[in-house]
Amino acid sequence: MRRLPAFALLLNAALATGLPPLVLAQEEPAAEPAPAEQPAPAERVAPQSREEALAAGLQRQLDAAAQLQLGGDERFLALWQPASSARPRGVVIIVPGEGETADWPRVVAPLRHGLAEQGWHTLSLTPADPVWSPGPRLAPQQPPATADTPSENTTTAAEPASADPVAAGHLPEQTAAAEQDEPAEAVPEADQQPTQPGQAERMQARLAAAVEHARGLQAPALVLLGHGTGAYWAARYLAQSPSKEVGQLVLVDPRLPADAEQPIERDLAQLAVGIGDFQTGSRPAALRQAAQRRDAMRRAGHQDYRQVALANLQGDRYADQQQLVRRVRGWLERETPR
Repeated sequence: MRRLPAFALLLNAALATGLPPLVLAQEEPAAEPAPAEQPAPAERVAPQSREEALAAGLQRQLDAAAQLQLGGDERFLALWQPASSARPRGVVIIVPGEGETADWPRVVAPLRHGLAEQGWHTLSLTPADPVWSPGPRLAPQQPPATADTPSENTTTAAEPASADPVAAGHLPEQTAAAEQDEPAEAVPEADQQPTQPGQAERMQARLAAAVEHARGLQAPALVLLGHGTGAYWAARYLAQSPSKEVGQLVLVDPRLPADAEQPIERDLAQLAVGIGDFQTGSRPAALRQAAQRRDAMRRAGHQDYRQVALANLQGDRYADQQQLVRRVRGWLERETPR
C-alpha cells in the first residue's frame, strides 16, 4: 500500500471526527506555571540612636568587667574602674558632656584612669541624648484599637446620623433643654498620649542611679565630677536632690546645654559642698563665663569654692591632661584628708 502524505492523514482524521482540520493541527497550550510564592517582607529594625551606637561601640572595645548597666526602666551603660589601692579614698562619679561617651579621650578617660591609680574608685556615666540630637526618637505609644470602639464614620442603628428632633415628635423647648444638659465629650484616658521624659528628667534619673550604686559601696567619700554640660547636670542634681553622702563637686570647663533652665551660678550658690572649678584653655567666651561664676560665688559668700585656671602647655594634649589629673587629685586630697 502506498504511503499517504502526513497532510492526508490529518485530513482523514479530521473528517472522521467531524472537527475542522486546523483544530487538530494546533498544539495544546502549555499549562501556565504556578506563581512563585512571594517571600514575606523582612521586619525593619529600628535604627539606633547616637547614645545607643556609642554605648555599643564601647561594649565591644572595653573589658566586660568594667561595664555596668544602671537605671530602672531606662538602662544605660556606666564604666567602673576600681581604685589601685587597698584602702580606697572614695568614689568619683564622672558625668561627661553632650556628644561624649563614658570613656571620652579628652578629660573623661584620663580622669577615669588617673584618679583610679591614685586610690579613687571611678564610675563614668553615659549622658542622655538631648532632644535636638540626630537619631530616632521615642514615639508616643498609640492605644490599641478594639472591636468595641466605633470608628468615626460609623453610625449606630439606634441613633440615625440625620435625626430631626421636630420630625421625631419632640417640642423645641425639650430639644433645647436636652442640648444644654448634655455634658461635653470627655477624652478617654487611653487616648491621652503619654509624654516622654526630657533630657533633664533622664539625666536626673541617671545621676540618682549612680549615687545609689555608689552608696552601696560604703566608700569614705562620694564626689560628683562633670565635664562640659555634664558639669551643669551634676550641679543641677545636687541643687534639686541634696545628699549628705556627696561632699564635693568638681567642674571642668562647665557649659550650659541648649535647654538649660537657669544659669549654673544659681545652682552653685545654694550648694553646701566643696566646689572645685577647673578652667582649661584661653577662649574669650570661656574666660568670661568663668569670671561670671567666680563673681557670683563671691557675692553668695560661698566658703569652699575654688577656681583653678589651667593654661595650655605648648599645645601638648597629653601634658595638659596629666596636669588636669594632678590638679584635680590635689584638690580632692585637700578636701578629703585621710
